[in-house]
Amino acid sequence: MNIAICEDEELYQQMLLKQLNNYQEQCHKKLMIEWFKSGEELMEIYRYSSHRFDVVFLDIKLEGVNGMEVAKKIREMDQQVELIFLTSLMEYAIEGYQVNALRYLLKPIEQGQLNELLELIAGKRKEEVLTISTKFGQKKILLKDITYIESKQRKLYFYSNQEVDRMYGKMGELAASLAKKNFFRPHQSYLVQLEFVKELKKDHLILEDGSVIPVSKGNAKSFKAAFFDYLSQDGDSYG
Repeated sequence: MNIAICEDEELYQQMLLKQLNNYQEQCHKKLMIEWFKSGEELMEIYRYSSHRFDVVFLDIKLEGVNGMEVAKKIREMDQQVELIFLTSLMEYAIEGYQVNALRYLLKPIEQGQLNELLELIAGKRKEEVLTISTKFGQKKILLKDITYIESKQRKLYFYSNQEVDRMYGKMGELAASLAKKNFFRPHQSYLVQLEFVKELKKDHLILEDGSVIPVSKGNAKSFKAAFFDYLSQDGDSYG
C-alpha cells in the first residue's frame, strides 16, 4: 500500500510514522511511505510524476496552502486515492464531503483506530476488479492478480494466475483506465503491472513468472522512469 503523509509538525509526523510501522509489524502488511512537509511538495508529485498513492494523510492546517485546498487539487487529478484528514478540531468535517474524504482522525491518533482504518482500506483494495466481456459472458478479474495484458488482432489477452482471458477491446482505453493502478505500457501491444517486473533490460523486461515482454524504443524512456519511480516507493518504505 502506497502512503503519503503531508504533515508540517514534526512531532505528529514522527508519531504517525511510528504508528504506521507498528501496523506493519502487528498486521504483517507492507507499507511504502513518503512524507511531505508542505502541500506544495505533494502537489508537485501529482503534477509532474506518474506516481500515485493509495492513501494520503493530510494535515488540514498546513502552512501555505492548507490541507483542504491540497485535497481539492489532488481530487481533480486522482479520483481513487483515499484522503484522510488529520486535525485537532472537527470544524472542517462538512467541507470534507466535497473531496470525498474517507475519514477524519483527531490528533493524537490512537493506534487501534489507525489499524482499523488501514484494514478497511486494504480490504477495499483487495476487492478491486476488472470486468471483461468474454464469449462466455461477463467475468471479473482481481486487478492484483493480473501480471500483464497483451493486444493482438483487436483482442485483449489478460494473463493472471496461469489463466488467460480475452475480449475485444482497445489497449489505449484500457491503459488510460489502469494508469493509476501501477500498470504501464513498455510496448504498444503490452500493458504490464509494475509489481510483477523482475528485471528490466534494454529492449525487454522479465516478469516474475518468467514471461518476456518487449520494450519498444518509443516507450523505453517513459517505462524506465515509471519503473524506477515505482521502485523508489519501495526504497522509501519504513520497516
